[in-house]
Amino acid sequence: MKLVEEKNTASSIMEALKTGDETKVEQAVKELHESLSAKLLEDFNDVVKQNDKSILTQRGYRNLTSEETAFYEKFIESAKSANPKQALADLLTVDGGMPETIYEDIYRDLRTEHPLLSRINFVNVKYLTKWLLNDHTADRFAWGEINSEITKELTSSFKSINVVQGKLSAFVLIALDMLELGPVFLDAYIRAFIKEAEAAGLEYGIVKGIGVKGEPIGLIRDIHIGVSVDTENGYPSKTAIPVVSFAVKDYCNLIATNLLKKENNKVRVLNKVSLLVNPVDYVKKVIPATTTKAPDGTYRNDLFPFPTEVIQTTALNEGEAILAILPEYFFGIGAGKTSQIEYSDEFKFLEDVRTYKAKMYGFGRAEDNTSAVLLDITDLDENFVTVNVNEIKTTVKTKEQA
Repeated sequence: MKLVEEKNTASSIMEALKTGDETKVEQAVKELHESLSAKLLEDFNDVVKQNDKSILTQRGYRNLTSEETAFYEKFIESAKSANPKQALADLLTVDGGMPETIYEDIYRDLRTEHPLLSRINFVNVKYLTKWLLNDHTADRFAWGEINSEITKELTSSFKSINVVQGKLSAFVLIALDMLELGPVFLDAYIRAFIKEAEAAGLEYGIVKGIGVKGEPIGLIRDIHIGVSVDTENGYPSKTAIPVVSFAVKDYCNLIATNLLKKENNKVRVLNKVSLLVNPVDYVKKVIPATTTKAPDGTYRNDLFPFPTEVIQTTALNEGEAILAILPEYFFGIGAGKTSQIEYSDEFKFLEDVRTYKAKMYGFGRAEDNTSAVLLDITDLDENFVTVNVNEIKTTVKTKEQA
């Protein structure tokens, strides 16, 4: 199997994160390490056996830049040294650290392979502590004489949010034997490991983050103006709206009532919404509720009365769903004052394996409390055809007419 075809590895990490059990998280990380290591070793042996480096391109390995190659060569040298922590510290500070192109590639892959991450508004905020959000109101401009009121109206069309960056850490386990495979394989391993681990953390934070203790504010959180925030448990969860039908009137009313108007009572113009659901619910509930049988005997699914993209995420439990305007979820990726990967003494999962910590700084929240609504789809009914008997006209032919 190609490395680029490695899918759903983050699911076990996501499930472990949801339990809050550190032992389960460690086990999931260990399994990811073993899975990736086995794939890389298999590919390495194939290249050596067939003496054909084109295999690497076919299986999704990157062509490293000279800067990236130099970094990995120094990384390997540092990891093999008698004092790897000091050697790596020198590499990450004195020698400039990890090239930005490596992380840029990781985030590009994250957004390509994870629909939720590709739909939200990712912004590089670097070291900023405040960010202006456009209020998206259609009536903020008006004709009239030039005066201070225009400036006042323009100013009121933006709102400032505090960017309190949290840190998302992922432990990268590198077996000493893997260092012998060289820069290309080490790059593939590190990128895949960070990508899968951070995908789980990012998705969980965007969906359910509590908004304190370094976590982003998840889509399920109530962020209405004046909401009470607990320093320990963060923002409260929205109250789930029970949904039993995706029939035209019911579904359109759900959108009109909860998403069309912002908190300031201004009306949005919506062309599309996203429905986030657990994969089990997608198969057991959403497909039956949005599928019909065509006259030719084939089935047509994902039939919504309003343009809707269904996104499956294991961050949600069964029975939970979120209807959201995802471009209105802002996630600012920041920059720490230290490099993104550093040596860590915190864990030792396996023998002959060294642990490193990959770090990402960021902050996320919806622009408005009405950017998302939490649903309870436990009792969602399957699709059915409604027939108005008053509109049925039947013609009975007599023998003379036949």
